[in-house]
Amino acid sequence: MLLVDIAVPRDVEPEVGKLANAYLYSVDDLQSIISHNLAQRKAAAVEAETIVAQETSEFMAWLRAQSASETIREYRSQAEQVRDELTAKALAALEQGGDAQAIMQDLAWKLTNRLIHAPTKSLHRPPVTGITNA
Repeated sequence: MLLVDIAVPRDVEPEVGKLANAYLYSVDDLQSIISHNLAQRKAAAVEAETIVAQETSEFMAWLRAQSASETIREYRSQAEQVRDELTAKALAALEQGGDAQAIMQDLAWKLTNRLIHAPTKSLHRPPVTGITNA
């Protein structure tokens, strides 16, 4: 038998709780249960905040990596296009009987300048602040 005595002063004698198969809870018992449950919820909230912070950090790192990967893919694609374009021009100049050394130096100079132009230009710009560390 479950008895809950929430009256002040108590309506049920404390000895009733000592009887076999009798469970007596008073306001004081309920308060200790409430306090215990509240402490458990607070601990769980702290644990949840830790998990959220960790997962947020991991997600932001993943997001930055995705952005970097896409940038690298685009840069490689552009570099390949530049290489193909300049190689075709150099081969055409060689076929027309141009000076091989001058053509190769011109190819190397143009290729270097075209490949480092975008990264150099990007380094001169102020940083973008859309993604922050969490």
